[in-house]
Amino acid sequence: MDTKNLLLKLSSIHGPSGYEYKITEEIKSIMLDLSDECFISKMGSLICIKKGEGKGRIGLFAHVDQLGFVISKIDSMGYAYVEEIGGWDPKVVAGQRAIIYSNDKEFKGIFGFLAPHLQKKDERQKMPDFDGLFLDISMNENWQEIEVGDIVMLDGLEGFESNNFVFAPALDNRASCTSIIKVAEMLKKMKHSFDVYYIFSTQEEIGGPGAPTSAFLTELDYAFVIDVTHGDEKIPGYNKIEINKGPAIAFGPVIDKKFNEKVRKIAKKYNINYQLEPIPRNSGTDTDAIQLVRSGIMTQLISIPLKYMHTPYEKVSVKDVEDTAKLMAFTILEMEVL
Repeated sequence: MDTKNLLLKLSSIHGPSGYEYKITEEIKSIMLDLSDECFISKMGSLICIKKGEGKGRIGLFAHVDQLGFVISKIDSMGYAYVEEIGGWDPKVVAGQRAIIYSNDKEFKGIFGFLAPHLQKKDERQKMPDFDGLFLDISMNENWQEIEVGDIVMLDGLEGFESNNFVFAPALDNRASCTSIIKVAEMLKKMKHSFDVYYIFSTQEEIGGPGAPTSAFLTELDYAFVIDVTHGDEKIPGYNKIEINKGPAIAFGPVIDKKFNEKVRKIAKKYNINYQLEPIPRNSGTDTDAIQLVRSGIMTQLISIPLKYMHTPYEKVSVKDVEDTAKLMAFTILEMEVL
């Protein structure tokens, strides 16, 4: 599968935290041909298994969920108010088109706020929060059918590719899902000593149970967690992680030291460009929960550099996505030496 097209396809499917079934079904349809078995866990995560020689178990984790909204209030004039699913910045939401999913129907909406001309002087100096934003649903003839609790997503966002970079919504974390699929492609006809578990987990954006419950269910020895990190951004006190310079290999207290050394050696052996990302405390990813499951899982976080995180259009390098997949695949092929 072409990596660019796969990124664009996966990023176009709505799947907010707790409502990931559309994206998990799409990925399952792809993974059935690349795995020996696929099933959905009780928490909605997709788990696919590629059997090896049974000498151990390694899991590859990427969360499938994305940011969204839920309607919390509707007034009599056709205006709704929402609460966030995940970490939205209201600055990137104002003025955006929306789609409302309600009882198997779809409705249109626009996020708006009070015009600057009508705001008080002190209000014009700041961006409204979600209490100040409203969702105009009055353009729907039957808007009264929309209910509190309905799911809302930004709409009309079409991803695109330019100069081997992809710009699209939900690349956090559909870029990592794409990397896992590319690993599965590489390993389909290869022999490996470890059984491989491809895990597309749910609810990471709200700190949910998808990844740790899947880790508990599969009884893993090792785990790769694939997520995104801030690329081409200046963070005080840290070296800048750059897009198109390879995946970021994390190191720190939540990362298994021996596994980390092995991954670095593999990257050097196969001339895979990589960057190092220090994690001095909890990583803010599923890594933190996975390593604690059962008696402990030796875990390595690998992050794809991404710019414009948690905005309507995020940016990744196609090469970074592919190099992330190569690094994991080559490590799995040499797991017997650990």
